[in-house]
Amino acid sequence: MERLGIIAGGGDLPHIAMKEALANGEDPFFLAVQESEFQPREFSNRTIPIYITQIGKVLKVCKKNSITKLVLLGKVNKDIILKSYKFDLKAILLMAKMLNKNDYTFFEVVAKEFEKEGITILSQKTYLKSLLLSPGRYTSAKISQKDWEDVIYGMQLAQKLADLDIGQTVIVIDKMVLALEAIEGTDECIHRGGKLSRNKGATLCKSSKPTQDERFDLPTVGVSTLKIMQEYKFKTLAIRSFQTIVINPKEFIDLADKLKIHIISYDDSLNFSHLKNKIKL
Repeated sequence: MERLGIIAGGGDLPHIAMKEALANGEDPFFLAVQESEFQPREFSNRTIPIYITQIGKVLKVCKKNSITKLVLLGKVNKDIILKSYKFDLKAILLMAKMLNKNDYTFFEVVAKEFEKEGITILSQKTYLKSLLLSPGRYTSAKISQKDWEDVIYGMQLAQKLADLDIGQTVIVIDKMVLALEAIEGTDECIHRGGKLSRNKGATLCKSSKPTQDERFDLPTVGVSTLKIMQEYKFKTLAIRSFQTIVINPKEFIDLADKLKIHIISYDDSLNFSHLKNKIKL
């Protein structure tokens, strides 16, 4: 029997996908990334520990358990490549082929190696379609023209940043860039930009690249994102529509409303008049 493997980092996404896969008749297993904060919760009987830095061993685990499809979900800190984790020979040989050590380069080279072994890496959306938002405004408070202009400005920059494979997040205020995300990740970017904003209502913009490979590193936001934004009185969160995973959307939108943070699901066809009516989940 062919099986699905969920290479699982920290957070809720692997668990949401596990439940969706089971509901669709799959026989999935977590391949639990030990370099992350993954917790198996109620699925300990479907959990196999792996080290993402030991590619050869991961391939052997897949073959042993008849895993022919993989989906990569959950948070794994991007700086693992700088830490003292032990890379196996397969990982070292693959890294030697890489033009650089950026996220996409790493994933692309590894994916090709898995495909040689008959293992397909699926789009991250495969079991998460209910977590994607169509374009529009999702919170109650109406956004001002000035804040909307910050959204446009920030989203254009965020897409360019993502296209350079540097990061996905830009923080702006009054069309002034306060912070760009790099290897430190979104949370630390919010802290840096938030401190510089001095609680004056910054805008956080998060975007995929124009030619985003949906198998890897789709932008993701959740309740924890909003809680850090609230520390610095952010006013708006803009995400790329249909390309950003929103963890537990109803809970997320309800909290944003409570915190008075605008949630805008953005695409290039959206204009200010489209934001008059709130979209209900």
